[in-house]
Amino acid sequence: MANTSTARPFTNGVYCPLITPFKPETEELDYEALTTQVVRLAKVHMGIVLLGTNGEANHLSDEERSKVISISRDALDKNGFTNIPLLVGTGTGSAKETIKLTTQAKAAGADYAIVISPGYFSFAMGRDKAALKRFFIDVLDKSPLPVMIYNFPGAASGIDFDSDFLIDLSEHQNCFGAKLTCAGIGKGHRLSAHTQSEAYKKRHPTPFFVMPGFSDYLLPAVVSRASGCITGTGNIIPKTIVKLYEASVKAVSSGSKEDLDKALELQDIVSDADWVIIKAGIGGTKYALDKFVQPGLGGVPRAPLPLVGEEIKALVDNGMKRVIEFENSL
Repeated sequence: MANTSTARPFTNGVYCPLITPFKPETEELDYEALTTQVVRLAKVHMGIVLLGTNGEANHLSDEERSKVISISRDALDKNGFTNIPLLVGTGTGSAKETIKLTTQAKAAGADYAIVISPGYFSFAMGRDKAALKRFFIDVLDKSPLPVMIYNFPGAASGIDFDSDFLIDLSEHQNCFGAKLTCAGIGKGHRLSAHTQSEAYKKRHPTPFFVMPGFSDYLLPAVVSRASGCITGTGNIIPKTIVKLYEASVKAVSSGSKEDLDKALELQDIVSDADWVIIKAGIGGTKYALDKFVQPGLGGVPRAPLPLVGEEIKALVDNGMKRVIEFENSL
C-alpha cells in the first residue's frame, strides 16, 4: 500500500505547524479563521503542517480532522496555491489506528503524513526499541502517504530516538524525513550526513528531509545540513523566519562573513521570539495571533488546555515587541 509518489513535491524550506482555532464559549472549530491562516502563510512561502502538536490533533474527532484537511486544501487551491503540499499529523496510540487516520487524511487531501511516537504506553515499552521500530515499520509498510518520523520526547512521554534508530528507519522507501523536536543538532547532522550521501541517494529515488522542530537554531542547523525547520513560531512571524532561512542558505553557500553576519542578526531576533512562544505554549501562540495579526485568528484552546492567563499575556506582549516590529517592516 505504501506510495512515495505525490503530485506535490516536498521541498527544503521552513514549515509551520498551524494552530487549530476554536471559537470562545463553544470550542467549536473556526474554519474561517483556519483558512485565513492557511492562505496567509502560503502567500509568504511558509510551508503548511496541519494537525500537529500545535494543531491539538488529539482534541479533534476523526471527522474534524478530515474537515481541517479538506477545507485547507480547498482554500489553497482556490487561491492559486495548487502546488503547495499538505503535511498532516496522523500519529496516534496504535499502528492500526495510525494507518486508518493516514488513509483518511489522504482521502481528505493530505500529501504527506507526520507520525509521532506512540507515547501512552511508554511506561511499558518506551525503551523497547524493537517494539517502537515494529510500530513505525508497520505504518511505513501500509501508509498510502510518504511518512515523516516525528521525534518529540515532550509529547511522547519521554521517548527519544537516537540517530542510529532514525538512520535505520530512513532506509525504508516510504520514509521521507524526520522532524526533530528534541533540539538534537548532532543527531540531525548524523542523519543528514547519512541521507545526503551519494550511496543513500542511489538507494532512494526521493530526497530525505531533516527538519528541526524549532527555529531558534535554524542557522546552525542549516550549517549542519538540515533541510529547513518546522516551527510553531511561524504562526506569528512567518516572513521573518522565511528571511532567516534564505539568509542562512545564502551564508552557507557563499561562505561570506558578511552574509554570515546578516544571518546571525536574524537568528538573534528569531531565537528570542522562538523562546517566548515556546514558553507561552499553545494558548500564548493563539493570543499572539489575535493580538499581533488579526483578532479572532487564534481563538482558544480546547480543554483541558488552559486559557491564556495574564502572566503569559505579559510575556508575549513584552517579549515579541522587537520581532513584531521587524515582521511588520518586511
